[in-house]
Amino acid sequence: MAVFDTGPIDNRDAPRTTQLTIRLFNTGRLSALVGIEVYQINPPGGGFTSETVYVVSLVPLNPFGTPDSGFTLDNVFADLDVFGVRVLTSGLGANDIAITVLEKGTDGQIFKEHVLEGELSRIQELLFAYVTNSDDTVTVINTETNTLLTTIPFPPGSSPVLIAITPDGSRAYVTTGTPDSVTVIDTATNTILTSIPFPAGSGPGAIAITPDGSRAYVANFDNNTVTVINTATNTILTTIPLPFGSEPIGIAITPDGLRAYVANFGNHTVTVINTATNTILTTIPLPINNNPRGIAITPDGSRAYVTISMADTVTVINTATNTILTTILLPGGSSPEQIAITPDGSRAYIATGNTVTVINTTANTILTIIPLPVGSSPEQIAITPDGSRAYVANFSNNTVSVLDTAINAVIANLPAGLGPFGIAITPILLF
Repeated sequence: MAVFDTGPIDNRDAPRTTQLTIRLFNTGRLSALVGIEVYQINPPGGGFTSETVYVVSLVPLNPFGTPDSGFTLDNVFADLDVFGVRVLTSGLGANDIAITVLEKGTDGQIFKEHVLEGELSRIQELLFAYVTNSDDTVTVINTETNTLLTTIPFPPGSSPVLIAITPDGSRAYVTTGTPDSVTVIDTATNTILTSIPFPAGSGPGAIAITPDGSRAYVANFDNNTVTVINTATNTILTTIPLPFGSEPIGIAITPDGLRAYVANFGNHTVTVINTATNTILTTIPLPINNNPRGIAITPDGSRAYVTISMADTVTVINTATNTILTTILLPGGSSPEQIAITPDGSRAYIATGNTVTVINTTANTILTIIPLPVGSSPEQIAITPDGSRAYVANFSNNTVSVLDTAINAVIANLPAGLGPFGIAITPILLF
């Protein structure tokens, strides 16, 4: 048996925490039983002598890679002066339970996270980078050892493009060009689970999955639509038409799951989709000849960052007003492609030429430029859940560069398949 405790959390200062999210995940190979207690401390002054437990939950957790290996207790009341969370684990897998407690405000904004003892017991083993290659394969990299775990073959001529992984890390969704479809990978076995056919001529490319994992949104470049997939049934739920000539090329979903932002290469706009109704909410015009490429949204949902390849800029959108907040100038010839934002929202990493440009998102200025090997031609970037490393798919030299984000330098260059293009990392315990 193991006991994990946040200790007393003083909640008397503003902004005040009003609710908690408690996440559990079994990172091991044996079952465990987990008890959750949320308690109030009285009086709130010195001493903290009286404790009242007001939430109790008992949860069985199956081994990693099987159903019900994770559990989330959401919207837990915490509008108290002093409170705490205690987690008790038992069973053969008791020491392999990863525990995260998130303090949130009334609007759902995360104020603080508590990673309790045991979080890193095995988590590095569970983080894998999935890389789509032009030679009809997907490379799987073990991010703990930075070694090749396996290669997943696709049918000849599939032309896998981009990839997104469900929040529980159980499945990877890969857009493919021949035929137009989305291929679903079971990440527990690293085999193809199914393929979801699209209408011919769709041209599926960019893909994003809602935070609850229930739907995948696919930007179809060729027929100017966005396809919505029901991930429970792996069938098409609906198709959202965009204006003719939009050529949607990038897509990102807000952390609350309520909106999808679509970067349209053809008509120099960003389309905002209401995901509750799957209808267009508004369209944000960009300057003429500002052909957007990639798009990413900050963890607090306040801003969307859009790369503009032909203008060597990044456009920052205020998502509250859906207007352009500012434009960040990049060095000439940068030709920015895809973009990823760190889990704490402090930096954006952009694939640019044979470099990665790092943006300070507080000041919206260039923090540094990281050189990559000559001839890299980076396309897409993925960042580990703890924000410590960024993985870059280099199309021209068939490698994946690993960046240490603490020093903003390349620490490894790993072999991939031919023409690696898309990359995503299993978001186990993505805070």
